Amino acid sequence: MRIAAFKTWLFRGTYPRLFFPIILIVVAVTLVRYHFLVKAEVSEAQGRMSVGLKHLEHYVVPQLAAAGPRSADVRRLLEHELSFNPSIESLRWQGAQDTVQVASSVPVAPVPAWFEAMVSMVRLQKTVVITYPGGATATLDIALNPNVEASRVWGTIATQLRISFLNIFTIFALLTLLLRANARMLSRLSQATGHFSSGELSTRMAETGTLEARAVAKTFNTMAAQIQSLVTTLQTNQQQQEAQLHFTRQLNNALPLPVFVRSSQGACLSVNAAWEQLFGKPASRVIGARMTGEFAELDRAYQGQERRAVVRLDNEVLVKNANNQLREMVYFAAPFTHTDGTPAGTIGTLVDITDRKLAQKALREEKERAEVTLSSIGDGVITTDTRGNIQTINEAAHFLTGFTLLQAKGKPLAQVFRLDPTGVAQNELVQAIATDGPVFARQQVLLHRSGERYAIEYTASPIRKPSGVAMGTVLVFRDVTETRELQQQISWQTRHDPLTGLGNRAALAERLSHALMLARQEMRPLAVCLLDLDHFQAINERYGLWTGDRLLKEVAARLLTLAGPADAVARLGGDEFALLLSGLADVAAIRERVGQVLARLAEPYRLDDRVLLTTASVGVAIFPQDDANPDTLLRHADQAMCQAKHTGRNCLHLFDARHDQEVQTNFSRHARIALALKHSELVLYYQPKVHLVTGAVFGMEALLRWQHPEQGLLDPSHFLPVIEHSELSAEVGEWVLREALGQMKRWAAHGHRWTVSVNIAARHFHRSDFVSRLRSILLEFPMILPSQLELEILESAALADMQHMRQVMQESQALGVRFALDDFGTGFSSLSYLKALPAETIKIDQSFVQGIMDDREDMTLVGAIVALAKAFDRALVAEGVETVAQGQRLVALGCECAQGFAIARPMPANEVVAFARAYKNIFSDPSTGVPSSSVVTL
Repeated sequence: MRIAAFKTWLFRGTYPRLFFPIILIVVAVTLVRYHFLVKAEVSEAQGRMSVGLKHLEHYVVPQLAAAGPRSADVRRLLEHELSFNPSIESLRWQGAQDTVQVASSVPVAPVPAWFEAMVSMVRLQKTVVITYPGGATATLDIALNPNVEASRVWGTIATQLRISFLNIFTIFALLTLLLRANARMLSRLSQATGHFSSGELSTRMAETGTLEARAVAKTFNTMAAQIQSLVTTLQTNQQQQEAQLHFTRQLNNALPLPVFVRSSQGACLSVNAAWEQLFGKPASRVIGARMTGEFAELDRAYQGQERRAVVRLDNEVLVKNANNQLREMVYFAAPFTHTDGTPAGTIGTLVDITDRKLAQKALREEKERAEVTLSSIGDGVITTDTRGNIQTINEAAHFLTGFTLLQAKGKPLAQVFRLDPTGVAQNELVQAIATDGPVFARQQVLLHRSGERYAIEYTASPIRKPSGVAMGTVLVFRDVTETRELQQQISWQTRHDPLTGLGNRAALAERLSHALMLARQEMRPLAVCLLDLDHFQAINERYGLWTGDRLLKEVAARLLTLAGPADAVARLGGDEFALLLSGLADVAAIRERVGQVLARLAEPYRLDDRVLLTTASVGVAIFPQDDANPDTLLRHADQAMCQAKHTGRNCLHLFDARHDQEVQTNFSRHARIALALKHSELVLYYQPKVHLVTGAVFGMEALLRWQHPEQGLLDPSHFLPVIEHSELSAEVGEWVLREALGQMKRWAAHGHRWTVSVNIAARHFHRSDFVSRLRSILLEFPMILPSQLELEILESAALADMQHMRQVMQESQALGVRFALDDFGTGFSSLSYLKALPAETIKIDQSFVQGIMDDREDMTLVGAIVALAKAFDRALVAEGVETVAQGQRLVALGCECAQGFAIARPMPANEVVAFARAYKNIFSDPSTGVPSSSVVTL
């Protein structure tokens, strides 16, 4: 029975005999695997539970002990641990009075009963005693749920079971496909063999299916092809020979190159149509004849090569064609043999290279020109093939890379043209090959072979054949190191002061805009401070510009040390600096910080062997008290700085909005006065000065007026106070000097050489170049004696800087001009002042003159001034004489020269001569010609 069953099994097909044993083996292996897998998973689950129990014992218990026996804290810790560890079934804490118990509410995935019985997970429980500080104790009962780990093991096993079932199914499907494919192969082989045996020699099997099926089909097809070839060989050989002969004849005649065949004895066996056309001879005349004449040179070359046993010949020769023209040709020749290998003759051809020679010559000349051009240009040029390997490199590229052509040729571009960062050039050249036209104009840093770095600018473009196919790349680059450094320098200079390195006005504007924006957002104060050094011009003039520059650098350094990280320091030009202060709490803090700046700047400056002292005047505009834009804040700070200077220097002044309105008005008036000077609206009036005793007109005082187009004639009180502290006062003063000297020139032409006095503003007089400019103005009028010009200065202005005033007066007097001390008696005059100031004339202020008739004190003061003038040998002129009695009283007091409305009001220049001619002395007795009173009791 068993033997019969075994025989039945052996005679079954391949498919069942292979399929069932494999399936049984796979199932058995799978069962064994799952036995050990379940065992390992159960062991691992028990380990996890033990570890969890130890964790609770060693970590949670100390936390409970540290937290104390309060039930709320205990519950919080137990619930936290329960949420963290899903394996805990319950935790129960038993204290002296309270009990806290928490249990897991997380559902556990169900596990089949048979599996749960098989794994038999052990439920772990433990009671731990907790000892608190002070001796109190409590117990903690821990229970771990084994079903959680059993569920986890069951999940792992279930997943593995699905995978195993999928594997068994896959094996079953693959075996089925394999065995069925082999069965189909045997069927196809049987059919093909039947067709071939019936005489269908072209039968072939399709080489498809499994590897074995393709091998069987290939073997069958090879055998069938060999058999078919043996049958048809004779017929096909004959047909091929006939076709080849016919083709060879057609090919020989169709070739555009002249071809000939000759025997080993030198007889011509065959020529083609191109040969006949070249030499103008038909084949009938050439075939059979020896090849001589035009072939002599070819024969000699051929025979020489034959003696050296060379089987192929190619030489350049000159051939005369049918038109009797010499053509350059290349002669190619090769031997041919009989079937037994013995030499039979020669096959030769001629290739006309005349046009190619001309093209090569032109190309060679073009190449030489290109090489000369590449060597002479200043840009570096490198060409590569499509793989990025270097082909050529010119002299400029050699200089910038350090590689010669011999060293660079054939190397990858990245090894020669090394950029920082590296690898950029190679990638971009690959991109250049794939695109049309130049694709780059980049600036990079090129690393020289020696390690030196060059800033370069380069472009990369593909080199293309006429067909458009890329054949390489050309890289053109130039050294822009100096250009980049110059650009960086220019960029730095546009935002920085070159002397101190501080930011300039442009940088300050940018920082101020940014700081103001932050101040608005954060609602915190921002102080804009403008600082101007006091007496810096005097330091420049005394010690020189070099010392002045060093002082400015030291000031900048001190300001930088005082500035905070959020502050900004800038130099606006000259001796003017700006300081932005951020992050200060209030105005008091700003005042304190600026006070620190003033104190630091006032400390001595040690420059080599000199110790210099200077101070600063600071104007401050504060946001948000001054809620304005950046330009307005700067303008307000500048106005405050000017106010600080006027206040007394070495101080700070906070901007006042009311003062700003006044400044704005003065600024508009200042601009209008400057326009009046430009449009010649200013005129000079002249007030005569006379001798009260003789009645002689001995001089004039030039008085400035403004012929306003709308307001009429304005006296100086309407406009001079606006410009007295600006440079415009000096410009107006120089205009007055030139206008007065010009008028003196015109009067002199008519014989009138009066002395003319001109008032000089304090700011004009204190200019460092006052004397030099006065000298230049006097030189413009050489016909006027400098002694005819008298400069009037206010006594109050003279007392402000006595030493400087004395020096300027002495230098001016050296030119020949004279000085008068105006408004004498109003400036706390003293004998020492009068002695120190070398003025030739003293002018009594009109306030004293007008009171001499009814104010005994004024009369006493005038008498004292007269006495001082006589004591110091100074001329004396009284101002503001409005009545005859005042003039007569002055004569009685000893003052014999005067001016005022009693004599004449200021008049235009064209009325002066007529007045001088018509003037009659009104201060003397008509009968005696002397003043009516000569005795005055003081």
